[in-house]
Amino acid sequence: MTLLTKAKPPLEPGTFPATWYAGGPERDGRADFQVHAYNEDFYILRQAAFTNYEKPFLYLLFGNDKALLLDTGAGNADVAGAVGAVIDGWLARHGRESIPLIAGHTHSDGDHVAGDDQFANRPNTTLVGLRPADVAAFYGLHDWPNKAGTYDLGGRVLDLLPIPGHEPASIAVYDRRTGVLLVGDLLLPGRLYVRDPDEFVRSVRRLVEFTKTKRITCILGCHIENKDVPFEDYVVGTVDQPNEHVLQLGREHLLELDAALGSMHGEVVRKVMRDFTIWPKVGQSAGHAPARPA
Repeated sequence: MTLLTKAKPPLEPGTFPATWYAGGPERDGRADFQVHAYNEDFYILRQAAFTNYEKPFLYLLFGNDKALLLDTGAGNADVAGAVGAVIDGWLARHGRESIPLIAGHTHSDGDHVAGDDQFANRPNTTLVGLRPADVAAFYGLHDWPNKAGTYDLGGRVLDLLPIPGHEPASIAVYDRRTGVLLVGDLLLPGRLYVRDPDEFVRSVRRLVEFTKTKRITCILGCHIENKDVPFEDYVVGTVDQPNEHVLQLGREHLLELDAALGSMHGEVVRKVMRDFTIWPKVGQSAGHAPARPA
């Protein structure tokens, strides 16, 4: 007897720009955000360096019924205007007048939530709270942080997994349509700040287990801090980063991180690796990003 298995639909492809160069301390004609369409329903925004040295990445995903924005930036920038322009363009292409927006976060560090006030009173917008309890309640994550949940934007189901350790309200978001896994600041080409070592190790292990059964096209974090030379990063606070590492990492980097943490046997120490650095900051809470350079 032959058992037939239902073939999975192909993942929607996407592209990355040749460079994410965010400029230097001067505006030099740059907009507050670089906007890139990974595909027609998935957008990546990068905050310009002249607004804040953190230069975070934001993600905007469209479903049939709702759009989800992950993070609101590091402040000193018109994030609502940039996001609104993308939404307006999407609506025009689809012949629609409106779509509800959820303004959520990968986590609650200051450089990821500083633009929240621009969405607090925006029409047709829901702003997700910043505490783990707020995040769990909104997305229906009933066993925080142990189990994943799902959230449907309408024809676009997202898997959400709590990943505290860098910050208590951190979540990973897996997009089933593209196979992209968004992980905030837990894994990125740069410094992986570990504030709660035990939680961080457990979160990485949960992600490894979670991804065993998922098609992962790439893993995207919210910063680029490494150079395009192996084992080298830009020092903390660097504004102008002309020779950056690419944004996208793969599941092999997650496995590399998991193995490195496992080899530390519970005592997380700083370790420079090819594409990122494990960087303990035990006892240090997340700070707010500084103001725009003069």
